[in-house]
Amino acid sequence: MSGDQQGNGRWFGPADVLTNIQLLRLADQASAALRRLGVTARDPVAVQLPMCLESVVITLACLTVGAQRLTLPIDDQRDFVRTRLNDSGARVVICADSCEADGQVHPTKAAMDRTLTACPAVRTVLVVRQLARPVPWHPGRDRWWHEELGPGSSPPRPYPGHMTDQHRPEPGRAVDRLVFDDPLSGRSGDDSDRGWGDSPAEDATEGNLVRLLDERPPHHI
Repeated sequence: MSGDQQGNGRWFGPADVLTNIQLLRLADQASAALRRLGVTARDPVAVQLPMCLESVVITLACLTVGAQRLTLPIDDQRDFVRTRLNDSGARVVICADSCEADGQVHPTKAAMDRTLTACPAVRTVLVVRQLARPVPWHPGRDRWWHEELGPGSSPPRPYPGHMTDQHRPEPGRAVDRLVFDDPLSGRSGDDSDRGWGDSPAEDATEGNLVRLLDERPPHHI
């Protein structure tokens, strides 16, 4: 059965923003999932993911458990990946179903399956949904990441496979922006006069005469 037929959960979307509490809660769920799979302190956890929220969560989970994150390249480097997996003795691999990088789609899970034919130590493959495409599936070994984390682990929109720093503002909400204008070039909002303590005057000549009369005693005139 293909992977897209098995996954009914929800996953991270491009507009999702997590608070610190939500991120830590997901990290706790992920660390609990790793422990259920037998991962303990100093155990390697192989990760083959693009830059995404799940990758951050997995890093925090590894820190919580004390496991060592083993980052694998996304592009097709089968011999290198196989060597790293066998040398590390990793039993758990976390990879994307497929992902977009360098302007092209990489069939990450399919490539990982070909690599694992010569990696007997790997017992579990956790698949993170990125592009929601059909993937080869090995029952008993392969599991969906969001299902292992449990209910409420993922927001509802599909993730495009790459991160962005663009955030869509809420409708009707003012957008914050940086202003590089000279702050001394304009008047402040509470500025009620036209100078430092000067009284406003419509005519400059008349204003000067009024100021002279106000500031000098009569015997000076």
